[in-house]
Amino acid sequence: MTVTERLFDNAWYVAHAAPGTRQELAADVTRTWMECEAAREHAQRTKTVSGVTPGRFAVALSLGNAAQAEHDRAKARASEAARCTDIVNGHAFSITRTSDAGSLTVEVASCTLLRRATLSLARPGGSWTAVLTDPMARWSDRQSVPLGTDPWESLHWACDWVVTGAV
Repeated sequence: MTVTERLFDNAWYVAHAAPGTRQELAADVTRTWMECEAAREHAQRTKTVSGVTPGRFAVALSLGNAAQAEHDRAKARASEAARCTDIVNGHAFSITRTSDAGSLTVEVASCTLLRRATLSLARPGGSWTAVLTDPMARWSDRQSVPLGTDPWESLHWACDWVVTGAV
């Protein structure tokens, strides 16, 4: 388990999916940036004051480093929350949709799991196809699974597969 996996689990992504929460995360980025700038200015003032001791400057520099670290953590939280676009059946996903000359492709990736599914529709009114990718599975090739014509049912099936890994 990586540090990111411990910090940002599915419950965290689901809790931070609401627009109001995302605005709070953005406000934290601004607040921590302002605190970081103030700490840097304080360190510079401390450095230029006559009679400054190395200890006083070290403390000011340390406060600046702590403020910079807090700012970096706030940016990381906001970035992670923005990465997840949809909540389906209580699980956070990053879902991207692209279309090209009548065909449609939908990438479904979990925000916390390695499995992903690519749904494709060759023409309007046709059947959906899912290409399943699981880097942790015993099978190394991608699996292609034909689905029905209902786009919502196909998307929910893909999301269920990404969460459970069961075909």
